[in-house]
Amino acid sequence: MTQERVQLTIIGAGLAGCEAAWQAAREGAEVTLYEMKPGQFSEAHHSSLLAELVCSNSLRGADLSNAVGLLKE
Repeated sequence: MTQERVQLTIIGAGLAGCEAAWQAAREGAEVTLYEMKPGQFSEAHHSSLLAELVCSNSLRGADLSNAVGLLKE
């Protein structure tokens, strides 16, 4: 049985995009990941790196008692 290699394009290298790209690549997909940074930033972005944690207020803020706070530390 011949299996075709899956080609996947992911737009956005935030946490979800990076996780999706990583998991798909682990399963053998050929992944292309596009990100607007460092060429362009939004008001929420502060870093030129991938998987930047933004909009954490919707995830209970940056208190060290939850996972988001620990990630931001």
